[in-house]
Amino acid sequence: MKLSALNPVVAATLIQRKQVARNVAKTPRFQDQCAKLAKLLQRTPEDVVAEARKGLEEIVTVQSPAFAAAFDYGLGPMHTKAWTVDADEDALARLKELNKTNALVYLPTHRSYADPFILSRLLRDHGMKRNHILGGNNLGFWPLGTIIRRAGGILIRRSFQDDEVYKLVVREYLAWLAAQRLNLEWYMEGGRSRTGKLRPPKYGLLSYLVAAIESGGADDMLLVPVSTTYDQMHEIGKMAAEEAGASKAKENLLWLAGYARTQQKWIGNAYVRFGEPLSLKEALAQADSEGGGKWTVAKIAFEVFQRINRCTPVTAPALVTFALLGVTDRALTLEEVHDQVQPLLDYAAAAGLPSSHLDELRGTVGVEETLRMLEKSGVVSGYEGGTQAVFRIEPGQHSVAAFYRNSAIHWFVNRAILEVALLDATREDITGPLERAWASAFALRDLLKFEFFFSDKATFREEQKAESRLIDPKFRQRVAMAADRRDILMTVPVLIAHRVLAPFLEAYYVVADRLAAQPVDKPVDKKALTEECVKVGRQYVLQRRLLHPEAVSREIFGNALALASNRDLLKPGAPDLAERRRAFAQELEVAVRSVAAIEELDRTRRAAAAVAP
Repeated sequence: MKLSALNPVVAATLIQRKQVARNVAKTPRFQDQCAKLAKLLQRTPEDVVAEARKGLEEIVTVQSPAFAAAFDYGLGPMHTKAWTVDADEDALARLKELNKTNALVYLPTHRSYADPFILSRLLRDHGMKRNHILGGNNLGFWPLGTIIRRAGGILIRRSFQDDEVYKLVVREYLAWLAAQRLNLEWYMEGGRSRTGKLRPPKYGLLSYLVAAIESGGADDMLLVPVSTTYDQMHEIGKMAAEEAGASKAKENLLWLAGYARTQQKWIGNAYVRFGEPLSLKEALAQADSEGGGKWTVAKIAFEVFQRINRCTPVTAPALVTFALLGVTDRALTLEEVHDQVQPLLDYAAAAGLPSSHLDELRGTVGVEETLRMLEKSGVVSGYEGGTQAVFRIEPGQHSVAAFYRNSAIHWFVNRAILEVALLDATREDITGPLERAWASAFALRDLLKFEFFFSDKATFREEQKAESRLIDPKFRQRVAMAADRRDILMTVPVLIAHRVLAPFLEAYYVVADRLAAQPVDKPVDKKALTEECVKVGRQYVLQRRLLHPEAVSREIFGNALALASNRDLLKPGAPDLAERRRAFAQELEVAVRSVAAIEELDRTRRAAAAVAP
């Protein structure tokens, strides 16, 4: 088709994109990298350059004012109308000042298709530079892809591990953008979280940026951690269904129309917070001083995600779903939900956690408003036909409720681990109770290291000590006797281990249980094993062998498989493999029982409180 036959604006941007591709392809660096790859692949340099240029023309972007306006004022409201945006204005002002002398790389959490539109609008409204956003080419359909590619969006293939030329294209285009000191944005989780908390990071794009700086192809860039949290999300129901086994709908024009239609209904706030920026050059220098090596990129990504967690606020829906999911055997009255939430609020205040609108939960009116909001969207069901209203998680909606709870769950993990460790040290027959408690805490940390972003061991130890002081300033003196240790657990305002850890440990147990049943002389098919875990997990929920339906999650099963791989339990052939797999399943079974013991203790406490004068 001739360009003249196209819309003049589209034609002009197409010419601009081709020109950008030519400019990148003719740089000495690009030519040199193509020549090196050609030698490695035993192909001619001309052949590799020709293929690479086609790849460049596929991914390069321009920032056309007309299409930027279409992105912001056309597509933007279609995606973001459901929320009122609550952003950290002071942080935005600091970033604007930093951007005068530094190129910025925004690394946001990925919860919704709306994420990039919300951030783009914030930057636009604050007079800040537009980002070049890297995303998946699953959004490349018309008209979305047409607009995105001309508004600064870079749509790349979702998977290209075996395509060395395409790897070179993405790596060198990213290096070229960095050399131009242009702002970048991508989602290191690699896709929308299905559980509501951070997914393990994907390192590919960050490694390309690191390579560009280390090779002198680009100067320093500041990595900006970004947390986006939602009171509620229209799309979460479908995401939760996908986690439990449903197939994912393909993104196309019909899908876009349906998505836009659902987004017209307002459902709360979207909270955007920014972590402390991280100088990539300084991070690399520190890594070199500590030994560097292949873990450098992983350490940087880990630090970014920790900074995201540190700025993520605790929200009202997170605490209310936290309370409801923690009671698996019955519905709760409004007063009971209120009473469950109060010690969580006290803990958040004592620990100095970032929060938003939590004061509203101090009264029953605020708690009821949050419950009604969740009831309206079908997450919570209420019954008012008796003497008083009672509330519970709507059957089939546990994964949706867990998504909201999990947005803040990282703040409570250390406290949950401390409770289990303390309970483990309450038995009369053990010697060295503190050593036993520390061993228990570090064992849980190791079990969940692919699920949560723990600090290094020395820092984790100090964090556990800080948690113990929140429970009781004289904690260390009180844990000398077993009776005192149990008394601490009986009198602490709230127990949370079963609310925090149980769904994850139950999911891990399913994986360990099914892994132990696999033949030891054949490679493990991770995809097939995951699907088996989904099916068996549903069975265990129906049998009440699993008490938390949200434990049936492909994403959590994947993290459990990562742990199994880390323990060398997936490769066939080792003579002791069957024994080690059984030991892994037994370890998870013990961990599940330990958390269940906390839940039973919590029931005992509630029963005692109910009959107290």
